[in-house]
Amino acid sequence: MWTVTRILLVAFTGVTALPHSVWDASAADLRLYQEWAELIVRQHTFPLADEQWQYPPGAGALLVVPWLFGGGAGYNWFFFGVVAVADAAVLGLLIRASGRGGGPRYEARCGAPSFAGPWVWTLGVALLGRVCYGRFDLVVAACAVAALLWAGRRPVAAGVAVAAGVLLKVWPVVAVLGLRWRELRRVGVAAGAAGVVLAGGVTLLGPGAWSFLRFQAQRGLQIESAAATPLLIARLVSGGWDIEHRFGAEELSGPGVAGLARVCVVAMVVGGVVVLAQWWRVRPPAADLALAATLLAMVTSRVLSPQYVVWAVAVAAVCALRSRTTQRPIVYLVLVAAFLSQVEFPFVYDRVATGSLPGVVVLTLRNAVLVGAAVWSVVRLRHGRSTGYGEARSSRGSALPALSRSGT
Repeated sequence: MWTVTRILLVAFTGVTALPHSVWDASAADLRLYQEWAELIVRQHTFPLADEQWQYPPGAGALLVVPWLFGGGAGYNWFFFGVVAVADAAVLGLLIRASGRGGGPRYEARCGAPSFAGPWVWTLGVALLGRVCYGRFDLVVAACAVAALLWAGRRPVAAGVAVAAGVLLKVWPVVAVLGLRWRELRRVGVAAGAAGVVLAGGVTLLGPGAWSFLRFQAQRGLQIESAAATPLLIARLVSGGWDIEHRFGAEELSGPGVAGLARVCVVAMVVGGVVVLAQWWRVRPPAADLALAATLLAMVTSRVLSPQYVVWAVAVAAVCALRSRTTQRPIVYLVLVAAFLSQVEFPFVYDRVATGSLPGVVVLTLRNAVLVGAAVWSVVRLRHGRSTGYGEARSSRGSALPALSRSGT
């Protein structure tokens, strides 16, 4: 099933001609990636004057890889190849962690093997659709999955994975939030050391490596963010807000928008405090807490592009490896959000970008599911304490029983 869905995704992303407004929105990103890669390779500088450059410097190194393979020719297909390798790596890690590839020792520690995790990944990416192969967030998700699965037994490798993920898109830092003190120290030291080395290496690619910080700070309230949804609904009723194309996305402008953007920053800080409080009081499993932190970060952010949902899909797949995860219902909500995100982009994105009724309805449904999932995820952290993946020793069930009867 993984092979079939991925072939369809690549074909849908790179071959199928869609209506112009939808197709152009996707193709433009890949063209931009190629332009940035060529700039870095030929002129040895990051796109420091381009307001659309909003990624840590590791992203620049990643975007250069497909360009080096083809010398600029066939960039899209080499890019798809890089993403497919990361996609397959995640699947392999999840299958191994599920017990089938881990051998008798793993099964003795974790109980009956479960394929729920690999199935969540396979279905989640398929439900999210072409955006997974049209952006590089899936590669970042692979770093987070590796960090979560390696933290206990391979802390140095986990630390390197965290450092690489942070230099690509920052959010994989959530992988260390739920670790116990001993693991946190070992993974944290490895991540810090690897981060210094990797950051120094990518900075040497050219000037402007850290210019993304300025552009990120200047961003406003993207229409796809959860905070923008009430204003989009109000705009349908009475108007009063405009939609402007800034920083490569559609942003709201009008009364109260700037204040609401500042509220998002405060809400994200508060969400972080709530997650840390749960870690201190309950000691939930690392993946469970990481899912709660990821969802809170998404719904409190000023920006919530559809590809961000792959973050939640990745962490949810790790949660699903444990039959006693506190996040079982949240995993299902993440899959629903992935499907609604594909409906939003690309199928009705032209309506979303103009703030018309069909687009606002789909966006409202998607964001309502994500907000509900975030709140419920935090609440459910109190339902169980962490004893590691070995907590499942006495359990013979699966986190997703209906998905655990066959391989992926």
